[in-house]
Amino acid sequence: MERFKSWIKEDGPRLQGSRDLDSAKLQSPCIVRLPSGGYRLFYTAIGPAKPYPDCQGYILSAASKDGLTFEKEPGVRLAPQPKIPHMSLRVISPSVAACSDGRWRMYFESRGPADIPTVICSAISSDMLHWELEEGIRFQTPGGVGGVRYLALPNGRGRFYCFESVYGSGGPSHGPRTAQRIVSAITSDGLQ
Repeated sequence: MERFKSWIKEDGPRLQGSRDLDSAKLQSPCIVRLPSGGYRLFYTAIGPAKPYPDCQGYILSAASKDGLTFEKEPGVRLAPQPKIPHMSLRVISPSVAACSDGRWRMYFESRGPADIPTVICSAISSDMLHWELEEGIRFQTPGGVGGVRYLALPNGRGRFYCFESVYGSGGPSHGPRTAQRIVSAITSDGLQ
């Protein structure tokens, strides 16, 4: 596609840290076109108003009518869960997709202590503001995965693209990382 070969940077940021929830870091955006018009931007953030002291990242949102000027929305869309080992420290790098039943599914990188590899988990929502964590892990490898992006495919299927870390003996908590690579996986139901 010739039209996507050349890009021109637009002036100014779309979003910047400006409140206690996101003043320390904003990263890893994901934008979704709203059925009613406009856009919602999901992003990873950290700031002094984090949900609990050990929290290392959570997901916030902002809305826009034109895709250029965004208004931050109050509250946290999704936060780590201290009682779930693989999700006890951070949830980052959201990717949001429409489900066939009219709801929305968010895939995200999830992390606990360093001796537990990062995994991809998911949450479901009917309004993109209130998210319910779905039980279990959507995708994992021995060295950890993250930075997920979801692409809808024909016939209701989908494909994940994410990074995978590969470690030497000792694993993620004690071994040297020997490689990082992009991997993909196919799903027919969004969960398996």
